[in-house]
Amino acid sequence: MLSTTLAACAHRAAEAPPQAEPVVVVRTVKETPPAELLRCPAVPLGLPSTGEALIPADWRSAITRLSRSRGEVAGQLARLIAWHTGRECGAD
Repeated sequence: MLSTTLAACAHRAAEAPPQAEPVVVVRTVKETPPAELLRCPAVPLGLPSTGEALIPADWRSAITRLSRSRGEVAGQLARLIAWHTGRECGAD
């Protein structure tokens, strides 16, 4: 029998793309930070739930921005402390 298959039409398995080697990151800590930098931030009391105050809109939005910023910084510090010490703030 005569084969009619052409060499250019032969089925080839797709070659897998070369895999990049994983990047290893090593972090060396030369010294432990001072204890006051590893102390969890204190949680301040909020505004009272009773009483009234007339706060202008621009002041109210500034107070909101400052409060959110303070919360973000305290959260970032708590995560950094947990990462460095291995214990969560408030888990004592």
